[in-house]
Amino acid sequence: MRSENVKDIAALGGNPVYFLVGGLFWFFGQPQVTYQLIVSLILCYMLTTLFRMAFFRQRPLKQQYKNFLERIDASSFPSLHSMRAAVIAVTIGMFFNQPLVWILAAIAAVSAAIARVLQKRHYKSDVIAGLIIGVAIAAVSPLMLSLVL
Repeated sequence: MRSENVKDIAALGGNPVYFLVGGLFWFFGQPQVTYQLIVSLILCYMLTTLFRMAFFRQRPLKQQYKNFLERIDASSFPSLHSMRAAVIAVTIGMFFNQPLVWILAAIAAVSAAIARVLQKRHYKSDVIAGLIIGVAIAAVSPLMLSLVL
């Protein structure tokens, strides 16, 4: 597979796609789902930062760092891209609640995770952990949001 295709697939777990999905839910009159995505994103960053502070794992393609924040970014465990892709997949799946949507969303999330391994940004265990944590976050974020609102 060509590297630009892998990069495009990995982008499914990136912030631009995440914000696009949240914006589309907002635009189409579903602000509750947008809020859920915001809560999920905050949880993703908090958990990723905590894991990376406690357990540093160098990326397959080593990334240099000079300070504490760069060290967190240079750590590969867990995969934040995979986590965000899983959150998007589960959120879309729960919203539409159609088998085909669930299947397509799952394929997109797993594809993004595989692309991160192919790019040598993560190990397999990093993306598996990211997917699992992302699913858990997406599952609990509606409950957390209901407690806040």
